[in-house]
Amino acid sequence: MGDSLTQGWVFPRANFGVFGQTTEQMARRFEGEVGGHGFREVVILGGTNDTLLGVEQAVTLENLGTMVDRARALGVEPVMAEIPPIYKGGGRYLPAVRTLNAGIVRLAEAKGVKVVDYYEALEGHPDAYSDGTHLKRKGYLRMEWALVRVENPF
Repeated sequence: MGDSLTQGWVFPRANFGVFGQTTEQMARRFEGEVGGHGFREVVILGGTNDTLLGVEQAVTLENLGTMVDRARALGVEPVMAEIPPIYKGGGRYLPAVRTLNAGIVRLAEAKGVKVVDYYEALEGHPDAYSDGTHLKRKGYLRMEWALVRVENPF
């Protein structure tokens, strides 16, 4: 479940990424896309567009928490994800990304869910991006490695 970072990724067996979406928009479509399909797990990657658009981080975290709660209510195990670095804008978003990711980790701990660290996987690798926000194939390979280290998707 995610935005354009998820949409551009060919790895997930079921991909619910939608270009340009904020966590609020993701939360609104969550039940319809995740529920009723027999999924055991859902990886929730959201917050990049929220950061780019200046959405308050408390709102972003509330939306992510809502998706975690909805997943559990649907009988699907949620896995949260830290957002990757945003290199667009000469690094001006990096402090906000770090702060949001710290909040994501705290939220995951509070809710007892696993967290995939996509930030560390892509930190220092602006060459893995096509435009500072979206990834090339080698960026997605780094994400796949980070995911497999936390949760076996096979």
